[in-house]
Amino acid sequence: MGVAKNLKLEFDESGYVVIDTGLSDEVLNGAREDLQHFFGDDREHPIHVPYADLNRVQDAWHISQNVLAIAQCEQVIESLKAIYHKEPRPFQTLNFYKGTQQAVHADNIHFNCEPFGLMCGVWVALEDIGPDQGPLIYYPGSHKLPEMNYDDFDLVGDYASYPQYLGELEKLIEEHNFEPDFGLIKKGQAVIWSANVLHGGSKQKNLELTRHSQVTHYYMGAPKCWRPSLSKKKRAYFEPDWVKDVSAEPYKYPLPDPLPLSIFRPIELVCRGTASIKRRLVE
Repeated sequence: MGVAKNLKLEFDESGYVVIDTGLSDEVLNGAREDLQHFFGDDREHPIHVPYADLNRVQDAWHISQNVLAIAQCEQVIESLKAIYHKEPRPFQTLNFYKGTQQAVHADNIHFNCEPFGLMCGVWVALEDIGPDQGPLIYYPGSHKLPEMNYDDFDLVGDYASYPQYLGELEKLIEEHNFEPDFGLIKKGQAVIWSANVLHGGSKQKNLELTRHSQVTHYYMGAPKCWRPSLSKKKRAYFEPDWVKDVSAEPYKYPLPDPLPLSIFRPIELVCRGTASIKRRLVE
């Protein structure tokens, strides 16, 4: 009970915690091996997932039992229960082999819910993560900011507004003097962060290095889920694709995506291919 209480206190104060997952090398290495052919310039395209690009495979739990095992990790689930006092339900995975160098954002701009605050991300290191690999960057205490959607910044709820949204967050970081921290964690450790904490991918100092990792997003309990970036006229509610064992089921995504674009590319690409991006889920 004391450990659970301390975990929640730390999470409530900082907006994130680091835990040991207890996952075996067999699972951690297995996730890497399962997806190794799907990364890089000469990659194969995984056809049974909703999205993949040079550095990410989304929802690989459809094709990898090891990715599924990480998403359903008992230690992660128990830690989330201790923090939120609700049953966690994973609904998306993202696997990477290098750093994203992604702009600082809050996850609730991509996946939000009613009531607010019942979503989080969990980043599991599939190898030791050092400062030159582009580790996760996050801003302790930023989760205490109020809910920030496009309309809170007088922006239209659309992916085309994403660059302006990112600019508003930069102003908030400066205004509140938030200081960054970095996810320098060991293989098998995980960072659990609030959907409202400001975070992103730091600069990868050595582009030759890998940064094998898996992000899983979870909803707590049974909130009403919606996507701010698809809510131009009204809130776009959706039913998540809940993570489960589908190895005995027909493939849900039989064809590759013809347009491998992602809003995690550099900001100047954000507004290109908006129609294609709209149907994707993001980190």
